Amino acid sequence: MFASPMFILGSTLATVWAAVFHLIYGKRVSDLVLYWFVALIGFFVGQGLAEATGMRLLLLGQVHVLESTLACGAAMFVARWLKA
Repeated sequence: MFASPMFILGSTLATVWAAVFHLIYGKRVSDLVLYWFVALIGFFVGQGLAEATGMRLLLLGQVHVLESTLACGAAMFVARWLKA
């Protein structure tokens, strides 16, 4: 499973979103690590929710890009809010 294209694409997208979020809101390197970890969890939770509900708004292969990105962003904003 960890070598599947879906996992690699999802991890890459979550890493990019975490980096962008850190560039905008981050202050320390530890923030980047936190946002990256939360982005991965949020992205794959969004992926699972999209699969469970049958949403198919923006698919790239088996990856629900839009739904997963929204969940990833929400998770990072919650982490930022809880950290403050």
